[in-house]
Amino acid sequence: MPPANQLEVWISTESKNPGPDSYGHKYILKDGYLNVTIPISKGNYDGVYVGVYAPKLSDNYLNDYYFEIGASSKGFVHQTPIENGLFFDDTDNNNALLRTFSTSIEQPLYYTYFVESTRVNGISMSSCAYKENGWSTNVTYTRSEKYGKYQTSIFLNNLKNGTKYSALVTEESTDGIKTFTPVNFQTQSQSNCVIIKNLEFCDGVFYSVPKTVSKNTEAELAIGYDNLAKSYFNNFTLTIDQYPCNDTESKYSLIRNCNDCKEAYKNWICAITIPRCASEDSNNGKLRDRPRIKISDQSMNINQPYMELAPCVDLCYNLTRSCPASFGFRCPDSKIISTYGDAGSCNSLGMDVSFKSNAAIRIRSSSQWIILIIIFEFIILIMGI
Repeated sequence: MPPANQLEVWISTESKNPGPDSYGHKYILKDGYLNVTIPISKGNYDGVYVGVYAPKLSDNYLNDYYFEIGASSKGFVHQTPIENGLFFDDTDNNNALLRTFSTSIEQPLYYTYFVESTRVNGISMSSCAYKENGWSTNVTYTRSEKYGKYQTSIFLNNLKNGTKYSALVTEESTDGIKTFTPVNFQTQSQSNCVIIKNLEFCDGVFYSVPKTVSKNTEAELAIGYDNLAKSYFNNFTLTIDQYPCNDTESKYSLIRNCNDCKEAYKNWICAITIPRCASEDSNNGKLRDRPRIKISDQSMNINQPYMELAPCVDLCYNLTRSCPASFGFRCPDSKIISTYGDAGSCNSLGMDVSFKSNAAIRIRSSSQWIILIIIFEFIILIMGI
C-alpha cells in the first residue's frame, strides 16, 4: 500500500471546479476523515461545489481511491466519531469481544467492520478504509440491560491468532451515521483460553476462560463451568433457605434481604469458579496453572498455564453486606495468599465497579481473597455433600 497521505477537499460556492488551480477553500483529511461546516449567506448562488484531489504519489503507483461525501443543511451526515463509545473487552486466539453502551431502549442498527491494523495505517478514521479492506461477516450482536444502561456485545469470530486488528462500528439512524472511534486489539497467540457465552446459570459470563483437562470447545467449557458454579450455589441455597427470610422480627437488614444475598453469592461464586483469562501481555494478569478451588470433577481441572484476571474485591464486599452476619462471610486480609483485583483491573462479573470503594483502596497493595472455607465446610458437614 502507498503511504497514507491524506486527500485534499476543496469547497467553493463560486467556482464550479474548486481545486489547486481554481478558487476555493482547501481542507485536508485527518486519519481519513473530515467534517466541515460551510456558512451560506442568503443571496444568489448556484450551490456548493466540492473537489476531491489525491496527493502526489510515485508514478509507478496505480490504484483507486474511495471516498464518501455526505451533505445536509440539518446536521452532519457522517457525524464526528464518538469518543469512548466502543470498548475492547476480551479476546482469545480466534475471537474478540467488543462492547458499546447506549441509553436508547430500541436496538440501534450497528455495522461492524474489522481489518488487520496494518491495512488502515494513517486512515484509521475512514469508514471507507474498513469497508474496502476489511470484513463485516462473522459478527454476532447480543443486547442486554445493566444498571440502567443498554449494552450491546459485539462478538467477532474466525480471526487469525496473534494478529493485530482494528475495528470500526457505525450506528445508522434517521439522524445520520454515527461512527465510534475505532479500537485496536490483538488476538492471543496461544490457544489455552477460549471465550464462552450463553451460560444458563452464570448468565453474566461472556469472557475467555482457561481450557480444562478434557473440555476444549466453547460449548463444552460453557456447560462444564456453568454446572460447576451451579452445584456450589445449590449447596448454598440449602443453607440460606433455612434462614427465616420472611420473618419480619428476624430481619437481618433494613436494606438487604435473602434475594440480595443469593444474587451476591451467585455473582461471587460464578467469578471465582469460572476464572477469566487476561491477555498475554497484561500488567493486571497473574500466571496460574490450576483452579482456585478444589474441584471434584476431574474433567474441569486446568492442566496448562494461563494469565488470570482476578475477581474484583467488590464482589466480596457486596457478599458480606448482602448476607446475614451469622453466615460468617468475611473479606480478605493480608494473611491470605490469593488475591482479588481492584476496580478497572479485575473481573467485575455482575457488579458495577466503575468507582473504587474506600475499602478497596485501603487494601489495594495486599487485597486478597478467601474461598470462605468455613461456610463451605458447614454446608458439606450439614448436607452430607
